[in-house]
Parts: sequence; structure tokens; C-alpha cells
Amino acid sequence: MMDKREPFKMEVPKIFPERVRVILLGGGKCARVFLETVVGDPSVEVLGIVESDRGSEAISLAECMGVPIYDSLGKLDLSQADIVLNLTGYRKVDGSLLKGLKGTAEVVDCRSGRLLQGLLERKSFLALMDPLTGLYNITYFYRSLKEEVERGVRYGSPFALLFMDADSFKSINDQLGHLKGDEVLRAVAGVVMDSLRSADIACRYGGDEFAVILPEARLEGAERVAERIRKGVEGLPRKMGICGLSVSIGLALFPTDGVSTENLVRRADWSMYQAKKMGGNMVYRMVEGEEPPSFFRVEDALSLVSQKGERDKFQRSHSEMVSFLSAEIGKALGLNMGVLRHLRVAGALHDIGKAEVSSEAGAWDYEEHSFIGGYMLRHVPYLRGIVPCILFHHERFDGKGFPKGLEGEQIPLGARVIFLADRIQRLLEDKHPWGAQEILKALEEIREDHGAADPQILEAFARYLKEGNFPKDFSSRQSS
Repeated sequence: MMDKREPFKMEVPKIFPERVRVILLGGGKCARVFLETVVGDPSVEVLGIVESDRGSEAISLAECMGVPIYDSLGKLDLSQADIVLNLTGYRKVDGSLLKGLKGTAEVVDCRSGRLLQGLLERKSFLALMDPLTGLYNITYFYRSLKEEVERGVRYGSPFALLFMDADSFKSINDQLGHLKGDEVLRAVAGVVMDSLRSADIACRYGGDEFAVILPEARLEGAERVAERIRKGVEGLPRKMGICGLSVSIGLALFPTDGVSTENLVRRADWSMYQAKKMGGNMVYRMVEGEEPPSFFRVEDALSLVSQKGERDKFQRSHSEMVSFLSAEIGKALGLNMGVLRHLRVAGALHDIGKAEVSSEAGAWDYEEHSFIGGYMLRHVPYLRGIVPCILFHHERFDGKGFPKGLEGEQIPLGARVIFLADRIQRLLEDKHPWGAQEILKALEEIREDHGAADPQILEAFARYLKEGNFPKDFSSRQSS
């Protein structure tokens, strides 16, 4: 635990160990990629870019970065340059124009420039790849899905989307270790690739989840591909000497199941969940009339909490207090400001899944609300990081919680924090107003429930309260 809380700092990796001053000749694609690569890097200073065509690709970025732009080399002071990078199509640069270079400077000609462009383009390509499996990553998935939807809308081209999740993968990781788990993920990725055509797009969505886009595929063809993948994964345990591995696959079709990326992902993802819920190792497509929970923008989610609060004052107060307490516990742990903001949002939204839970016959079980909440937020880029907090905030430290029965440090830190905040708030819900002393009494009661909360987090928060760090005016700010 950190004794002194320090602000979060993010350092941009350096390309060079010491500061290097560069002049770029040419403002085309290669110059643009170079500028994109070095932006924010303190080891590279671009003294200027020489380009007479103000419509070239790199010019607008150079202007945004504050890089001086010259229409000829003769107007540029070369005395401070370490490297003149020739990214134009000319093989040579007039030597008389470079006489101002200091003795240690070097001129990199266009052949090296083309090599640099190739390296940088490869770097851009690798940024879209998952290094473990060799499949595309989630960034490329959403880019490709958007393009496929646009093509489908314009030309009426059908396509299919598969979402898949490896069943029982966590137990393989826990029992055989992460190296074996990585081997299994690569094997699953291999089965996926071997089952596809060259035009199909396979991506690792994250963890043990994969997504596949099947251009021009209709229902029958998509089902054949999905079954081929399912059977291929089903055969891996025998080949790899493991047990219990299979895959659950959800299927959605354009335009039958939706004509937007959000609707297609929502239906394919929820279909995958239904396949897992029914025992896994199967392919499922939602039937007509079946609707999954909606995804949320953060504004929509917070608005829903507020709207529910108008009908359910306790629920609104509870979410607000869990949000506040989660941040205070985070302060006690010495977490940085970025993580504290994370905890505030996660605390406010930890019960968002209850929006889809009802006591009516046929509704989801109460214990599913944390999974549903995580599902509702997982496809929102700026909320994806809090999904583990939402999904696992009912897990107990002793492994007797839900939905997965995780234990100890298997439970994400944010989820352990929200578990404690949620338990404190429920113990104090009838004792308004309350402050540090009442929280300490609640912590004593939680401590007696052996194995419920993380003992280190609990003790850290107790010390934080005893040291007088809790806001003195908190009682006056509580809702009545």
C-alpha cells in the first residue's frame, strides 16, 4: 500500500535515449505517419517540414503539432538539425542547400525514407493485431464491422456476425497456469482461422472471446461455419491433453437482425450468453421477438439511475452512497485520481443491471443482475474498463459469492472495493445521518462475517477513518 498518494503520471515511450532534432523533407503519407509516431515523444523534436503543397497529408497534423512549415529548404535554418529525413521522391538533395548542417548531422535519402515508410506502415498494421493469437484485435473488428454495415446498406449485401466465448477457460487457467491458457487460446484461434474463407475476418475480442465477420454469408452458410468452429474446438481437449474446453457461439445476421453495428453486436453477444446459459458448446441465434438488454452511453446509464431514483428513492441514494464510499476506500488504498474516477462511475452504475430484472414470472434471477449490468456496458469504449467491477461486485473473498465464485485476488480490485462499499451502505441504510464512527461499527460487523470482504482493504479503510481522513461535512450532505 502506498503511504503517500501521488497524482497519476503517464509517460510516452521514447524512441531515442537522447534528444534528436529532425527536419522532414516532404509532407506526404510517410511524413504524416512519422509525425503520428513521434507525437508526444520528448526525445524527438521536429524542427520543420519542407513542403510546397499545403494540401499534402502531413500538413494539417504538422500545424496541430506546432511544427513550422516551409515551402523550400533554403528558408530553413539547418544549423541545429541532427537528421534531415528526405521523404520526397527525389534520390538526391542539392548539397549546397545542406551546407548549414553541423558536422554530426546525417541526411537520410529517399530509399531509406521508403524503408522507414514500410516500417511505420507495418507498425500501424501490427497495432491492429492481437500479439498472442495473430488474429485482428477489437479496434480492427469495429472498423471492419462499420465498413461491412455501410456496404450492406449501400448495396444490399448480407453478412453474418459470430460472437464466441471459450467455456470453462478460467478453470484451465487456474489449474494448468497461464502459459497453458495462452496455448489454448492460440489453438482456439487456429481452429477459427482454419474454419474460415480468405474473405472472412477473425478477431480476438478480448480475454477468451472471439468475433468473426462473414461477408456475403446467409443463415445456412453462417450456421455451417459456426458448427465447424464448435466441433473443431470440441476436439481440442483430446489433442492438447486438457478437459472441459468447448465454445459457445452467438449468431446475428444483417439485415435480418439489425442494420447498425450496435444492434448486430448486441444480438450476437446476447445470443452467445444464451448459448452459455443453456450449458455451452452450442450455436444460438435469438428468435424473432426476443430482445436483449440495451447498451448504454455513460450519459444514458447515469440518467437511468436518476430516473429509477425518482421511482425508487432508496435505490438512487444507495447508488450515490456506494459511489462516494468506493472513492473514499480508493483514497485509503492510495489509488491515483484516474482509478478513483473509475470507482466513482462503477459505484454509481454497480446495480444498473436491475433495470432489466423483475420479480415477474419468467424474469431473470436476481443473481444475474451483475452479469446483465456488465453486459449492458461492455461495448461502450469508455466504460469497458469498469465492466469487471460491475460483473464481480457480489463475489466474496472466500469464493462463496456470485456469479463466478471467484476468490481472493482473482476478484478484480475495483469489484472488491465496491463489494465493501455496498455492504457498508446496506448496513447503514436506516441510520441517517451517519459518518466515520458509524462506518467503523459497520466494518466491525463485516469483519465478523469471515471471508466476505478483502481483509486488507477493510483494514486500510478502518485506518483511514481513524486517522480522521473522512470528510467532516459528510453528514450534512447526505440525502434525507
